[in-house]
Amino acid sequence: MKRAKFDTLEKQREFFVAVKKKLGIGGRELSKRLDLKSRGTIENYTSMRTCPPVEIVKKLEQLSEISAKYEIIEGKIYRKHRGFIPMDPLIAEKILKEKFDTNFEYLLTLIKSDLNIKQIIKKIREKNYRFDNCSMSRAIGAYRTNLLSKIVNKIEPKDGEILINGFVRPGKKTLEICFNLRPLTKILERKNFRVGLQISEDRKFVRVFPLDFGRSLILSRDAIRVLITEKSGLKLKENISVILNPEDFGLNIYDSIYDKDSRDLARLASKFGFILDSYRSTPSNHKGDLSLFYKNKNLILELTQSESYNSAYFKVGQCYVQRKLWPNATHILVCKDKFLSKECIFAIKELNIKIIYSNFDKEWEEKVIKELLRIKND
Repeated sequence: MKRAKFDTLEKQREFFVAVKKKLGIGGRELSKRLDLKSRGTIENYTSMRTCPPVEIVKKLEQLSEISAKYEIIEGKIYRKHRGFIPMDPLIAEKILKEKFDTNFEYLLTLIKSDLNIKQIIKKIREKNYRFDNCSMSRAIGAYRTNLLSKIVNKIEPKDGEILINGFVRPGKKTLEICFNLRPLTKILERKNFRVGLQISEDRKFVRVFPLDFGRSLILSRDAIRVLITEKSGLKLKENISVILNPEDFGLNIYDSIYDKDSRDLARLASKFGFILDSYRSTPSNHKGDLSLFYKNKNLILELTQSESYNSAYFKVGQCYVQRKLWPNATHILVCKDKFLSKECIFAIKELNIKIIYSNFDKEWEEKVIKELLRIKND
């Protein structure tokens, strides 16, 4: 079959859009005039999925009196990879408001529903609108994507928000933002959430918040996941900081701490002028069991009730890692009297890590707070 190869894929699209505009008809009516079975074929040419037969192009030239510039090729034409160029969401909004005017609010309810773009197009056509399927689908897609995941200049944690280390990994025909927060995992076991996203321009931060028509927050065996298109600009296998407000998901700020002793200590510490760090430790991204601030001073605590010989060496190893990752913080180990051997005590002191001994009995939190108040003045 002889096919028409336009200079560029965009030139091909421009020709089909111009023909529809000149004739004042959409893909369905144009397909009828060309004796095609459905408008799907025309839409494939308009959206540049494949190159049209020369016979089709010549008929369109006759019908519209618009000349097309192309090369006649025999057989298959292989498309080159075409980078995705998204429509500006502000332009998309303007197009949709101008086209649908008084029915824009109705269109907005469709966009915020679970309908796909093809179903939205079908619904809005029931209002007797005529438009180019390809162009309108692109505008609706850009507008919906912006509602679901907006790109913003800068993102920083607000009061009440926490920050968790996340990771971008491949999914099935998409990307996944993955993170761990054990208290939230327990809530997701009994309740579903849909979320919207705000992504920073540098793609290093993402804010996750509840959104009725948003993406599903998915609980898997090893992580909490949010699916997102590759068109988001996120880079595969790179870290991303996830920001969220625990109260949006049924947690208070202290419930977001996965270690119970740390939760109890943090609640009391807040009454003595200590401020809870927005960074939240997880088993795979550790900043101590608890991180507090007193004015500009950061105190990172490791807490353990263990009495095991092996646990002592493991805890010393954790303290070493924390010391290297956050060298400007004050590091503190809270443990039982006989937990550390002489060798472990020597190592802890060499790392310049403070030790607070506690038997974790009644009112142990108050005793530890007194020691913290002393240490923060050192």
